[in-house]
Amino acid sequence: MIGIIYDNAYLEHKPPRSHIENPSRIMTIIKSISGTVTMEKPINDVNEWLLKVHDQDYVRRIDEACDMGYVFIDADTYVSPGTCKAARLAVGAVLKGVDKVLSGEWGTAYAVVRPPGHHVGRSGRALMAPTQGFCIFNNVAVGAVYALEHGFNKVVILDVDVHHGNGTQEIFYEDPRVLYVSLHQDPLTIYPGTGFIDDVGEGEGEGFNVNVPLPPFTADDAYMNALDRVVWPIIEEFRPQLILVSLGFDAHMLDSIANLRLSLNTYAYVFRRLRNMIGKVRGVVFVLEGGYNSDTLSRGSRLLIDIMSNRDVEIDEGVTQTEPRIMARVNSVIKDVINTQRNYWHLA
Repeated sequence: MIGIIYDNAYLEHKPPRSHIENPSRIMTIIKSISGTVTMEKPINDVNEWLLKVHDQDYVRRIDEACDMGYVFIDADTYVSPGTCKAARLAVGAVLKGVDKVLSGEWGTAYAVVRPPGHHVGRSGRALMAPTQGFCIFNNVAVGAVYALEHGFNKVVILDVDVHHGNGTQEIFYEDPRVLYVSLHQDPLTIYPGTGFIDDVGEGEGEGFNVNVPLPPFTADDAYMNALDRVVWPIIEEFRPQLILVSLGFDAHMLDSIANLRLSLNTYAYVFRRLRNMIGKVRGVVFVLEGGYNSDTLSRGSRLLIDIMSNRDVEIDEGVTQTEPRIMARVNSVIKDVINTQRNYWHLA
């Protein structure tokens, strides 16, 4: 069973001027899935858990910014009077999803939240990134810490947003209990400029950070090959109890913010593969990150609901093909990732 966690407070995180990350993103999702699945409210009291991930000074600075009204805290990240409530409830949605999976009530949860979170590190801006990339609190990271303190010993965070989750990587870079796996556009070509192959973790966390940076114009066939040769084998060998997914629909070919060429066929492949892991893992919690094309957001979210509900689906997009010159670059990346990760995992 899949359930949704959502709150109308997410609509109160409003930009002071025209902005690509705005309430319409989430409105189109809720409109497309309303009435199709159980929907519940987030956990309200999350301050204790925020401070297990973020510095107290950072949380204080965000609260002070919200008190100021409609302001930009950096070049592309804003707050409004409703942001602090929305951001806390975004965290609370992930915690509720973990609770539902832990109790066995749901096999899958989908936290339909905003603002997004995976670019935020412990003190805000992470890994020398120029901005926080629209993010306020790292929703998925707080969810992982919450899970680790509620009975889970091994957690995977699978990040399929087109941008690298630099904040998530920073937070768990020395933690062997959390395997962070990110497929993203080549950081030399896109924000935040992080997520290289040789970033494998440090100390006890060495080997538990996996980056697969893909060149612009990578399409379905090449992306699925990277999943099959790198991602699924490592996740299966890690044997997690819980999988958290930083779900970005901005790797889709219709999204204007990046340059990968995925269709919904790749997303369907990811959803089916994760659905089939339930049983081996306690459950899967999807957490909305990026995605800025309303049609892709609505159809992709409905696709997630249908697949996780074991319903037959038809995808009205053909499988995209990677051009030969790009495919050669993708194959080189996969080879380099495998050669690096063979130090820690059994990869063919």
